[in-house]
Parts: sequence; C-alpha cells; structure tokens
Amino acid sequence: MNTPGWDDPFVPSAPVHDEFAELIEALRDVQEAITRSRPDAAVAEAAAESLRAVAARMRDFEVDEDDQISGKRWDLPGSGRALGPPLHLDTASGSSAVGRVTVGRFHSGRYALNGGITPLIFDEIMARLANSSGRRWARTAYLNVNFRAPAPLHTELTVTAELVGQEGRKRLVRGAIHYGDVLVADAEGLWVELKPEQSHNVSNITEVSGR
Repeated sequence: MNTPGWDDPFVPSAPVHDEFAELIEALRDVQEAITRSRPDAAVAEAAAESLRAVAARMRDFEVDEDDQISGKRWDLPGSGRALGPPLHLDTASGSSAVGRVTVGRFHSGRYALNGGITPLIFDEIMARLANSSGRRWARTAYLNVNFRAPAPLHTELTVTAELVGQEGRKRLVRGAIHYGDVLVADAEGLWVELKPEQSHNVSNITEVSGR
C-alpha cells in the first residue's frame, strides 16, 4: 500500500475494501459495540486486554505524522479516521460540496447527534472545500455552529458546504446539515491561508491571522 499524502484530491468517496479500510471499519464497529453494551466485569476485563494487545501490535508499526495513513485516505469516508462518523462525499467542486452521514450511538448525545460531533462533521467537509482546487493550505480560524433541531440517529443526514468568498488569505465557508427538509444545524467558518514558514511545524506558529 502506498503512503498517501496531505494533498486532498477532493473527489467523491468511492467504495474501497482494502486492508486499511477494513481496519478502520473494524475500529468503528468496536466503538459502536462498546457504546451499546453493558458487559459484566469479566467480559470488560477480557475485552480491555484484547484491545491493549491490538494497540501494542500497532505500536510496532508507528511512523511520524507525514508517513501515517490515517487522516490522509481521501478516498475513504472520514479520510481513514474513526474519530467522527464517516462522511461520504457525493459531489465536490471548487466552490461547493455535498455529502451524507449516518450517526450511531457512539456519537449520540441522548437519543440524537451529540452537539460536540456536529462541528467535527462541518470541519471535515468545510475544511476540505476551503483547501481544494489548488489553493494553498489554510487552517481553521473560527467555526461558528448554530443548532436548529435534533438530528436523529441511524438516519442519513445531508451535509453541504459552500465557499462564499475569499479576500487575500481569508476564505469564508458556510455549511448546513439537513434531515430531509429539516435544517439540523448551519455553520460559518473562516480559513486563513498559512504563510510558507507556517506550513509544516506548528511549534513555530504564534498566531494564525489574516494579516
């Protein structure tokens, strides 16, 4: 398997069934299963031991961030990460994107989509849009989210993003999540293009601004 890079081609998600895709899907299955369960002490202890064994096995293959796979598998929903619910990208252009996401109990906030997960969904699609079409790398300066209605679990939600303006290094993006015709949440975010010296090592960054 070739190590993917940071350059996002920003194209629709496609069904992939390679070994790494299966690994991330299995991790999501574990997260959901543990969330939905109420194991007794013996089962919890045995499961913890098994998971520690998996973690130890993965540490044998640890690499630096530029060489890792997770977060850079742009062909996979969620870019090969299991932190947020997998976002399937259906259409993508230089100015807009449409995707869909289904939320399980691992990302639940009492029978509905957890409010803390909503910004993760927005940040994925909006940041990918902001950094698409050959634009220089930009980081999130702010992301303001308005919660309009509860989002049901185990139900497909539509996620949209639109690049509404660019001024110098600043890129303004708006997004929305719908359940059918119901607006679940909307967002506005600002992405600021990094200066060349800020592109690699964040330890040297003291402030991200539009100046």
